Amino acid sequence: MRAFRKIFRLMSLGIMLVILAVVGYNIAMRYMYPLKMTSYVEKYSRDFGIDRETVYAVIKCESNFDPDAVSSAGAVGLMQITEETFYDVGILLEDEDHTFESHATDPEINIRYGTRYLKFLLDFFDGDKTAAIAAYNGGMGNVSDWMNGSSELDTESIEFRETKSYVKRVLAAEKHYKTLYD
Repeated sequence: MRAFRKIFRLMSLGIMLVILAVVGYNIAMRYMYPLKMTSYVEKYSRDFGIDRETVYAVIKCESNFDPDAVSSAGAVGLMQITEETFYDVGILLEDEDHTFESHATDPEINIRYGTRYLKFLLDFFDGDKTAAIAAYNGGMGNVSDWMNGSSELDTESIEFRETKSYVKRVLAAEKHYKTLYD
């Protein structure tokens, strides 16, 4: 009877440790891949027909959810939008009342514009998410060159190390968001 109790206690302890490890892992992953600015991400991903996980992944990789982030190239905000892209997207949205200087770091406007730009890129590259994400970072012309007439972009054909790394990080983050929050 003592041996049975000892085995039962060890098994119980083992099960509890496994449960604790799984719960701890999920808590840690949710900390690393948070859902922030949810009302804006949900609204604009739905409005523009983009997976919300893709938008979260781009924000995570671009600014780590810092609305005041500024890149060395002058891109600003959560989705790191450049001045030129800001005004181009403003034309697409028929929303030319906003100025880059005053509105580009506003979380709602930044997410709206960044998500609309992603939609534009997805449409331009016929739904090829890898190409759209690469173009978000490395430019449409470069991605078109890397595709070399192909209908889909192969990650290995991306010639810029930064862009290749960026695409891999965004796609990995997107998978984490889908796994953690689906």
